[in-house]
Amino acid sequence: MDGHLIHVNCKHKRNEEEDSEEMDVIVFTLSVIIAGLSWLYIDDFIPREPSYDWDHERRCYLNRLFRGSEKECIDQLRVSKQGFANLCKVLREKGKLTRTKNVSIEEAVAMFLHILAHNLKYRVIHLNFYRSKETISRQFNSVLSAVLRITKDYLKLHEHNCLGALDGSHIQVTVSAEVRPRYRNRKGDISTNMLGACSPDLIFIYVLPGWEGSASDSRVLHDAICRHHCLHVPNDKYYLVDVGYTNGPGFLAPYRGTRYHFNEWIGNTPANYKELFNIRHMVARNAIERSFRVLKKRWSILRTRSFFDIDTQIRIINACCVLHNFIRIEQYHI
Repeated sequence: MDGHLIHVNCKHKRNEEEDSEEMDVIVFTLSVIIAGLSWLYIDDFIPREPSYDWDHERRCYLNRLFRGSEKECIDQLRVSKQGFANLCKVLREKGKLTRTKNVSIEEAVAMFLHILAHNLKYRVIHLNFYRSKETISRQFNSVLSAVLRITKDYLKLHEHNCLGALDGSHIQVTVSAEVRPRYRNRKGDISTNMLGACSPDLIFIYVLPGWEGSASDSRVLHDAICRHHCLHVPNDKYYLVDVGYTNGPGFLAPYRGTRYHFNEWIGNTPANYKELFNIRHMVARNAIERSFRVLKKRWSILRTRSFFDIDTQIRIINACCVLHNFIRIEQYHI
């Protein structure tokens, strides 16, 4: 009798467990069906926010930059449309610039020129080109290296009886606090003293940026002459220099103590051979002043401090001079 009761109780317990399992299966199945019906309802009756086509926006912006009007291309990138196409070709063939999986050579060069022309930070380029700041930084440095690889093709000596004019120019830079006193020039600005030499047609022959703003022009010139890749002065030729440099072989300075600067000649005429020499010297040497003005006017990054480290800033100055020459040679057919 007791065994029979035990058997009945066990059977009843098993039936309850089976019923509980069946109920769990039913509940789970109903949950899946309800969830599916909910997604169908949301998909059919609740409007979704359309996905934004960033690639389309980027293409439209790039088309406006270098496929739109000639004026827009020059205003934004500082080169003509044909000049931009030629630059991309030169950087690809001679500068060894290659496209990446997602960024074309044209887009990379456009970002690079945009930054130099307007001294823009990566976060501004990010908004215009719809690229991450990491991608922009990587592309900027790739194009910068490519531009520096074509330096020998566009920054070289030109044959003239007078090689050209030579002078120094200060370009504001950003440096760490511990070296800031060395870069402070006599006007109180933090700058690098850049030595530049140009031909009479305003094409740079030689540039040497990197010296601290406190360094004198003569000291920078001495370094340019003594270093391995030196400023070359062929025999019987010379550069025109101002009174801040020593008059000697290869460097022709004006007479000291004699009127020289333009404002001193207003309403006056040369009274002797020294003044006649100085006024002609001043007119010819003005080429380097004009070259510096054009260079800084074209590339805003040279007019104000940039956020790059000092080593990158020095490379940027060199690149701007190469691009200056490229534009004058390719765009103006000099």
